[in-house]
Amino acid sequence: MTDTPDDPNPIAAYVRAAARLMALPLSDAQVERVVVHLSRTAALAATLRDAPLAAHDEPAQLYEPAPFPLIDPVEAPK
Repeated sequence: MTDTPDDPNPIAAYVRAAARLMALPLSDAQVERVVVHLSRTAALAATLRDAPLAAHDEPAQLYEPAPFPLIDPVEAPK
């Protein structure tokens, strides 16, 4: 992993710094692959961040998983 002090890509700089903090040896090719995926994630987040919301817009309902059954359906009495 080659460090450049003035990395022109801030995402690459972030990936390199995070890898260094975790003592995770990454080659330049590995860093580039992580940068590609993190860039996609940042683009998706920007789409959501930039979506116009009015005061009357209602947020989505909170996800609540169904409770676990008290009896295992496989072993339930027949």
